[in-house]
Amino acid sequence: MAVRMRAASRALFLIAATLVLAPSALADGDRGSTKKHDDSASAASKGGPSPEYRKACDAGNAKYAARDFQGAIDQYRKAIELSPKQALGFYLLGEAQLASGSLTEAEAAWTRAALESGQQDPTIHARALFVLADLKERQLKWDEARAAWQVYLDWASRYPNANAFPGSGQSRQQVIDSMKRQDKAYDIVRQRIEETKGGNVFTDLSKSPPAR
Repeated sequence: MAVRMRAASRALFLIAATLVLAPSALADGDRGSTKKHDDSASAASKGGPSPEYRKACDAGNAKYAARDFQGAIDQYRKAIELSPKQALGFYLLGEAQLASGSLTEAEAAWTRAALESGQQDPTIHARALFVLADLKERQLKWDEARAAWQVYLDWASRYPNANAFPGSGQSRQQVIDSMKRQDKAYDIVRQRIEETKGGNVFTDLSKSPPAR
């Protein structure tokens, strides 16, 4: 259930990203290439995304929706080349890389997204922290995952308008705590299995071994 909910959350975020990136300048394409060039130069001078960047991200989102993950990766990389300081391109690249099964590459992209966003874009930063924590869970790195969720919760507390979901972070920490307790409880079972493999004939795992 939790995995399906997180997958749905990703899909909704990609839809939102498409809406945010809707290139108003490109919508005025009938005004000619001069208008597009002026808009691009103006955006670049302000440090914002150019229409070409927006177009590449939109193309990547379309390919992602069509499950052409490699095509999406190529488009997001193109967007990053056009505007390497825009965090959203790195975030979207990570999503496509995760979908293609490249977890290491996804982690690198999301780490860069968190670095480039920071206080300038608290929402993207929160999203990057969310997926990084989720990735640690996928890798069964419980201590790292719990710490990552705490970073996410701290950011959500610091920036209440960042569209973060503190309840999700708290519930994931509870799940991790439960998993860690289960792992600890199973340690004795693993120990007795190893003892049995080592020649110990005692195999009743429900009882303590007889004193020697």
